[in-house]
Amino acid sequence: MSAKTFSQEFLEEASRVIEKLDSDAIERIVSLLAQTRLVGGRLFILGVGGSAANASHAVNDFRKIAGIEAYAPTDNVSELTARTNDEGWATVFEGWLRTSRLSSSDLILVLSVGGGNLEKNVSPNLVAAINYAKKIGARIAGIVGRDGGYTAKMADECVIIPTVNPNHVTPHSEAFQSIVWHLLVSHPQLKVEETKWESTTSAAPASRPAVFLDRDGVINRAFVRDGKPFPPSTLEELEILPDVADALNQLKRHGFELVVVSNQPDVARGTQSKDNVERINRAIGYSLPISDFFTCYHTDEDNCSCRKPRPGLLLLAAQKHNLDLSKSYMVGDRWRDVEAGQSAGCKTILIDRSYREKAPARSPDTIVTSMGDAAQWIINSSMKGT
Repeated sequence: MSAKTFSQEFLEEASRVIEKLDSDAIERIVSLLAQTRLVGGRLFILGVGGSAANASHAVNDFRKIAGIEAYAPTDNVSELTARTNDEGWATVFEGWLRTSRLSSSDLILVLSVGGGNLEKNVSPNLVAAINYAKKIGARIAGIVGRDGGYTAKMADECVIIPTVNPNHVTPHSEAFQSIVWHLLVSHPQLKVEETKWESTTSAAPASRPAVFLDRDGVINRAFVRDGKPFPPSTLEELEILPDVADALNQLKRHGFELVVVSNQPDVARGTQSKDNVERINRAIGYSLPISDFFTCYHTDEDNCSCRKPRPGLLLLAAQKHNLDLSKSYMVGDRWRDVEAGQSAGCKTILIDRSYREKAPARSPDTIVTSMGDAAQWIINSSMKGT
């Protein structure tokens, strides 16, 4: 039997790297990135050599696919070489971050084989940048090889590319940096834009099931006054309910499109601005795998077709995203949500928050007390086909 070729051995090594990758560490970096985007922070990606090229590519993907404001200092060759010439190689990244006014809302992502090591004088600029970020209070994440060096010791979260062959640490580390960051921008908690190739198809896509979600009281905490729920007035008041992220990720993994359909009549009443509502929607969309938002800004007196309990928002969403309403679900915390879902032909779930208001004219398919329970009921119901 002939010996394995180098290509076979190298690819088998790559397969073993994948098997050994820490998926939990990757998920924790997803959470860091989602939180950074939620608070309006920026992402600074640091890399040297081949990792610098990876940083440039990653910046593009995080900006375009994940909607995160991202930068790499190595993209500006003039500034990098000027700082190296005038100040020295060890402080180029720190100086760049200072001028960029790094803040505690920002996140540093280090792409590196060794992660920085002062004793061996390997990537001392990464060490200086990490120390500066720690001083400012910025979060640090890393995708590194070997034992991760200084990055692995100091980062809030770090993915270490496993060493399966000491002779191939560098090629595997730099190759798998790419795999991990492509996983990150494709993650449903981060991805906000479809990639071009996947969005082009000659055949019309088959209609898909959706879970329609009311916003206030279902996704985020509502403010209850005199037994009635009210939305957050500002972005600072936005609080995602504890079990929502996990519930929505489960629904997404089971193939449901997630669409928010929300009445926001305070805009018509003049007590809330449309910009503020949209700002809150964007923050929710950045932190959760929501496909789209459909909002009615009218009051009952406007007699519009989009204000729940009328089904206009759901019908618009179904038309835009080619959704199968007969296989879809409406989750809400008020009678308006239930009746809108029923009118659109969806199954309906009421999250009972004990508001003091009338019940739906027709009972929902089920009543639960949390989004987590709603998601489990939907998954079980869809698997049974009932």
